Amino acid sequence: MKKILSAALLLCMMVSLAAPALASAAPESYGYPTDEYQPGFPKTMYVYTENGGKLNVRREPASGDNVIGQLEYGQSVSVEGPVPFLPDWYCIRYNKGNNGLAYVMARYLVSSKPADAQKKQEQKQAEAEQKQNLEELNRQLKSAQSLAQPLMLAVRASRASGWVNFRVGPGVATDRIASFPDGKELKAIGETEKWYQATDPETGKTGYISKNFVTVLGAVKEETTAKTQMGKLNVNGEFSLQCQLPEGYTMQLINTMGTKIIAFITSEDSEKPVLELSIAFDELLVNVDRLNDLSEEALKELEATFTDMNDVEISYKETAYGTKLLIAQEVGDDTDFVDIFSIYKGYSIEFVMTPNPKAKDQTLTDSQIQMCIDFLTDLDFVPVQ
Repeated sequence: MKKILSAALLLCMMVSLAAPALASAAPESYGYPTDEYQPGFPKTMYVYTENGGKLNVRREPASGDNVIGQLEYGQSVSVEGPVPFLPDWYCIRYNKGNNGLAYVMARYLVSSKPADAQKKQEQKQAEAEQKQNLEELNRQLKSAQSLAQPLMLAVRASRASGWVNFRVGPGVATDRIASFPDGKELKAIGETEKWYQATDPETGKTGYISKNFVTVLGAVKEETTAKTQMGKLNVNGEFSLQCQLPEGYTMQLINTMGTKIIAFITSEDSEKPVLELSIAFDELLVNVDRLNDLSEEALKELEATFTDMNDVEISYKETAYGTKLLIAQEVGDDTDFVDIFSIYKGYSIEFVMTPNPKAKDQTLTDSQIQMCIDFLTDLDFVPVQ
């Protein structure tokens, strides 16, 4: 029995030693007439990797530094057959291989195309596109710089959509803030290689727009921050009233005598509304510093005064300085006026905004109302020395 086992062991050792020798004796291309050895080949098979990744194509049927290409998940391939003495490898037709042949691991090929091949391919393409967009975004951010002088831009919409996207960052991978029509004007304050950083004058929002879809109109005129002295109020102490007018407006004082100032604030632009400012000392408010300080009963009386006079909608707004404003806005689709009321140290401040008579079917917008609120917030009552 021991002699039989020894003979069997010797035979196994001889076979194991002979297999590599036989494999190494194969032709350099490892090619062979497969139909002679493997019935059913050549045949078409499909790449199926566990993680949906690519399959390495090798010059020889062995792992190592011999990769000559890759096959996509689900890709079809013409298989010549298993490699003699190396059943873990398949010989395939490959135009970059030796004599048009190359080698892949057999376990990554299946007879039918994977059902999820299209989905995985689309997912990989989407991931590749996302990576490319992110790399482009990083390149644009690295080139970002402020403009020495702001520029006015006009949107030049594409003929296909008629709109241009305004985004939170300089790249198509970033979220869209808004879409602008052809001719929309923006103020550019910075730039990258391919994008302008700009602000929307109507909403005040800042974002990025592609340089391919804008026309530069010219440099923005420098805005003055100097405040204009409107007049003096001489009741209960002398005050010099100062303000900075909204852009594009001029002011005409109607009355600066005694306890009241009335001013019309207008613009040559027919699309801009007309503003009427009235500031007067009110004996009933002598002990009140702000609208915030009015009692709940007094606020209700004030609301009733506006409501009785007009069909309006009442709302309140806190300014950045903590001053409350009462906003009375006409109810309806076409807003004919907005009345903004506030109080400062016994003075009643009323701001009535109406559409410009030259405008056609103008409706007052939220941004125009906000302009008035900003104007009231900016008013300074400066004691005269």
